[in-house]
Amino acid sequence: MMYQEVARIWQWTGNGQAPEGLVSGIAHFVRLQARYGTVEKVRPGEGHRWDQGNGVTARFLIYCNQLNKGFVGELNRKMRYGYTDGYFLDLLGKTVEQLWSNYKDNHARDSARHHA
Repeated sequence: MMYQEVARIWQWTGNGQAPEGLVSGIAHFVRLQARYGTVEKVRPGEGHRWDQGNGVTARFLIYCNQLNKGFVGELNRKMRYGYTDGYFLDLLGKTVEQLWSNYKDNHARDSARHHA
């Protein structure tokens, strides 16, 4: 929990424009990257929205960071003075909705393979 709270000290919130779920998800992402704790029993691919927050968003950010190593750090830098969902397009070449859909599809296929 300490990593998560320390992360909030150093992270930007887009001057209050970023979704709270994204802000909490970044903090959870940092905690996971530090290998400190788990994601409250959230499995990869779970969740209803990319900005649902905490573990759901952290798992989504892990996926995005795998597409472009350093993505979360770059996203945080962009969030210093403001926020727009367009940052995902700028950094990953796809809208956040496209990325969320791909993330969900990838994990649905993985889940189907494990249950087959």
